[in-house]
Formats: sequence, structure tokens, C-alpha cells
Amino acid sequence: MKNSNTTLSRPQKIEKLHWHVQHWRSDLNFMKDETIFIERLLNAPIFESNTPDLFGKLHDYRNRLVTYKSRKNKLMHLISTHEKQLGRVMENNTENVVTDFYHKHDDLEMELLDCTDNFKSLKSEIYNFIQGNLKNCEVNVN
Repeated sequence: MKNSNTTLSRPQKIEKLHWHVQHWRSDLNFMKDETIFIERLLNAPIFESNTPDLFGKLHDYRNRLVTYKSRKNKLMHLISTHEKQLGRVMENNTENVVTDFYHKHDDLEMELLDCTDNFKSLKSEIYNFIQGNLKNCEVNVN
């Protein structure tokens, strides 16, 4: 947890940490929905058949999404464990325990940020690929 100029009471700090955990979980759940959408796009018959190495690229993107999902699931588990530890920290008055928890919180936050940044890059790469290789379909608007 980054230091700020404002001094928070211990309950306020705990509340802020809990808010972070809830926010992380929400972000990962949203990315889960995005992943489902991207997988559907990659499996849809929407690509020009003459795209060089189309099937190789689609296979690579699918594999990278599997790797991302595995990492996301690991993070969800770590977040759940972290949240349970937060409950123990609330009951513990030992400063070393609290300080250790803050360090673990920062480490988990950095792991989550790295995961979300990697997902954003992958998503951008996939969207750019899709945009450049869509079939030309006529749309009838009545």
C-alpha cells in the first residue's frame, strides 16, 4: 500500500485494503467476460480465407488466452487467500504482522497490474488482427 500524506486510522486502512481486494476481483471478473467474447470472435467464421497463416495465428491467440485464464484463476485464488488474511490482520495488533501484510498486498497488486497490462496488450493485438482480416460482408439496413 503506497504511503500517502494523509494518516489513516487502522480501521480506515483495513477498509481501504478491503476495497482494493473487491476492486481487483471485479476487474478480473470483467476480464473473464471479455475473454469469453474474444474466444467467440476467434472461433467465428468471420475471417478472410486468404489470410496468411490464419489458422496458426488463431491457434496462437487461443493458446495465449488459455495461459491468461490460468494466470487469472491463480490470481483469483491468491486474492481470496489475501482477503482471508486481511480478516486475521484486523484481529491482530502486532505491527510486524500488519507491515508484512502491507508488503504482500503491494506484491499482489503489482502481479495483478502486470496481468491486466499483459491482457490489454493481448486484447489489442487480437482486435487489430481481427480488424485487418474480417470478411467483407454486406449489411442490409432496411
